[in-house]
Amino acid sequence: MARILLLDGEPNIRRLCREELLEEGYEVVTAATGSEGVSLVEALHPDVVILEARLPDTSGLEVSRMVKGTDRRIRLVFFTHCLPPRDLQAVGADAYVHKSWDLEPLKETVRQLLS
Repeated sequence: MARILLLDGEPNIRRLCREELLEEGYEVVTAATGSEGVSLVEALHPDVVILEARLPDTSGLEVSRMVKGTDRRIRLVFFTHCLPPRDLQAVGADAYVHKSWDLEPLKETVRQLLS
């Protein structure tokens, strides 16, 4: 079973995404801050990290660098309202999904990254 770590400062987004991804058959762990997320990456070694670009304690770009520094095999998805970084690969991201209440694009992106 693939393990996903979701980092987002909004509790409702974390809850909704977790429920949807659990229904897809993934193990899902959530975090509200970048520092909590980085600690979980080091402890859990998830297959995919989904993160918001703006976290309460740091930027998603900084977290992405730390995640990829921990394990380059981790797939990283920016799930945010913000514009995507110009060069996703330069910040270690494998994909960008525009944040919305329709989670189908996010689920499809995760499926593709794990296939």
